[in-house]
Amino acid sequence: MTSGFVQGLWRFPVVGMAGEQLRSTQIDARGVAGDRQHYAAGPEGRLSVQDLPELAQWSAAYPFYPDGAIDPHKPAPYPTLTHAGKAFLWGDPRLEFALQRSLGRTIDLVRDLDHARGVIVATVAPPMQRAIAGVNVQLGLRLPEGGGWGGTELIFRDGVRLKLVASRADGPGIEARVVEAGRIVLGEPVTLG
Repeated sequence: MTSGFVQGLWRFPVVGMAGEQLRSTQIDARGVAGDRQHYAAGPEGRLSVQDLPELAQWSAAYPFYPDGAIDPHKPAPYPTLTHAGKAFLWGDPRLEFALQRSLGRTIDLVRDLDHARGVIVATVAPPMQRAIAGVNVQLGLRLPEGGGWGGTELIFRDGVRLKLVASRADGPGIEARVVEAGRIVLGEPVTLG
């Protein structure tokens, strides 16, 4: 078995926007609690940073729910979005105007609490700013040479188990499905089994 530890944790309240670094997080069957449950949409549907790179100039956080304080069994809280030093609460009528002015187009803000999302795991540092890379769990772990780790599980000390599925086509990391829910803590040991 290959073993390592949790080097970094992030959650991204709004798809395509910079997220927040965590010291611990709750994981449920849908992924990291509060992660990617809000997004900007246009007539073509959900927008990502690939569709609209200007989204990365915004950041989103749950300032009243630091680290693992979000209960995965309750609806995610509303995020606070920040741009150019100005913070807006989700639902503030000024937010949509500020976003549209900043992005140069009309958008709708959508809250999707039922969207299933995988946990994005990486074992190498992303080639971009970590706050926008989309990686939820950064591991200090050396994967076996030659690949073939799809279908294997990551087993965390406190019981969380993630099954590696596939590399992401849109960025760094490997998507993982939750086998066993629980809490992941920065520095926690993990094994690839």
